[in-house]
Amino acid sequence: MAYYPYLIIGGGMTGAAAVLGIRQVDPQGKIGMISLENHKPYNRPPLTKGLWKGNPLEKIYRPLDVPNLEIHLGRSGIALDPAAKRVEDDQHTGYTYGKLLLATGGIPRQLPFGGNDILYYRTLDDYESLHNQITKKKHYAIIGGGFIGSELAAALATHGQQVTMLFPENGIGGAIFPSDLSNFLNDFYRSKGVEVLPGEFGNGLTRKDGQFVLKTRSGRELVVDSVIAGVGLLPNTT
Repeated sequence: MAYYPYLIIGGGMTGAAAVLGIRQVDPQGKIGMISLENHKPYNRPPLTKGLWKGNPLEKIYRPLDVPNLEIHLGRSGIALDPAAKRVEDDQHTGYTYGKLLLATGGIPRQLPFGGNDILYYRTLDDYESLHNQITKKKHYAIIGGGFIGSELAAALATHGQQVTMLFPENGIGGAIFPSDLSNFLNDFYRSKGVEVLPGEFGNGLTRKDGQFVLKTRSGRELVVDSVIAGVGLLPNTT
């Protein structure tokens, strides 16, 4: 069983920042990291902008060239015994620690329909899967008008894809921007070829002839090739 003076559960930006913080006060103490992803820690903002503009993939990774760091990829912590200072992962490997940091971040909020037919865009794997689809023109429905939804809509439209956005607010970014600004964004996105449906939301999804039929609360039916959702995060406390 591996022992780490410092053990971090979570391989995201917070966990990566913690590694560098630890190294500022302890240059050599062994650090263990358990990460659900199959990639070493990376910056998430480029997944919706920089990579779509052609920025090199290797630039998104966090600078973690530090001594005595072991990253266990593709694993998640499933059991914690604070008294024994022990963690078990989903491959039944045990770890003991001196100090433990839980940096598990958030998981995408799920819609009550669609199941695995909806892409909840969050990870580098999601980017690579979606980017590989744009070799031919498709029609994408994006549920959500926040950061993820608006950035992806812009990226896909820039790559010549047909995009329909729908969200319950009156304008893009309506939950955080003043109404004048969010309404301006509606018009700006429309000028770039994006169909913008404010005050709308999905409430059902079915398959038909190799495509999807997204039903909305107002009774509309949108026939699309793919459905992407960006409707916020929930804390990952599992």
